Amino acid sequence: MGKKSAHTGMSPKDRSINLMDKFISRNQKRQEGNPFLSAIRKDPNISVDMWPLKDQIEYWENRTDADRFNDKFTSYSTWYSDVRTQSGIYKETFMDYTSKLTVELHEMFNKKLFPKQAVLELRKLGVY
Repeated sequence: MGKKSAHTGMSPKDRSINLMDKFISRNQKRQEGNPFLSAIRKDPNISVDMWPLKDQIEYWENRTDADRFNDKFTSYSTWYSDVRTQSGIYKETFMDYTSKLTVELHEMFNKKLFPKQAVLELRKLGVY
């Protein structure tokens, strides 16, 4: 009786090559399905500072005065306090003058007048 020399299965080298091929193809399919998004891209969910430089320059050059106003004054109260400080009038005196002009002040805020322009308009209305 002799030894059986029949070999069944794959050699360790072939098996490792097949496993590596399977690993590579799985990762390629994963990357195709979910593309890599770098942190530097133009996206409304990402702050402007993280956009590519070209897009940042374009964004800042295309800003309107209304956009700048909305960034600086998010509410009427912040705008009103800035108008009060720009006027140079004592706080209580300014409040006395403007208590009758609330409608005009709200219109100025809705027109998005910056505080310096609003102070000039208030001086025309008699607030000194």
